Amino acid sequence: MPEYMLIALSQSEAPSDMEFTPEMIQAVVQKYNDWAEKLQREGRLKGINKLCDGTGRVLRGFGDKQVITDGPYAETKEVIGGYWIIEAANYDEAVALARDCPQLEFGGSIEVREVEDLSKLGG
Repeated sequence: MPEYMLIALSQSEAPSDMEFTPEMIQAVVQKYNDWAEKLQREGRLKGINKLCDGTGRVLRGFGDKQVITDGPYAETKEVIGGYWIIEAANYDEAVALARDCPQLEFGGSIEVREVEDLSKLGG
């Protein structure tokens, strides 16, 4: 069965008037955990990772012209917060599985991308 990556995208800056209490943060985390556990019970979840906020490196160029800067991209309006790898028969099913992801409830978006099976390329 094909694998799909569900990429969690968020706005780079939260609205300045939003303040989260520890209880609110815990409730949000629990929603994500519950959603991932549901996918796991259904045998769909193959991997999951949250990326560290505000850290990373961006490499551009090659050889003598290579430049390494702190990332993620400062000029982008969306930031990748993490991802899930799921199994689904096709894009329609992958989208259906992503429709109730808490990322969407909290103003973010989900990009659905099929993972290419490199074993089919030979070698």
